Amino acid sequence: MFDRVKQWQEFSNQVSKHVEQYTIPQYGDDTGTDQAENFSVEDCYQNMLRYINRRNSNLRGDKEKLRDILKIAHYACFIYNKEKSILNKEDVYE
Repeated sequence: MFDRVKQWQEFSNQVSKHVEQYTIPQYGDDTGTDQAENFSVEDCYQNMLRYINRRNSNLRGDKEKLRDILKIAHYACFIYNKEKSILNKEDVYE
């Protein structure tokens, strides 16, 4: 039996660590003016596709393949928040 919520929590924890240990040191976070802040929704989708399209290439190693999945999830978060703002909507679930 799978516990999908537990799996999501463990994955979400990895995404959080990715943001804290990889993204913030590389791109910053404290000013709200990081590179991704200026990306359009389409820019975010294109960046996700870049990682999706290299999924069958193992040139960068297994760890980087897993890191690319975390990057995809992080871009999904950008898209979700940008779309909420564009649509002037709250979260889907309370």
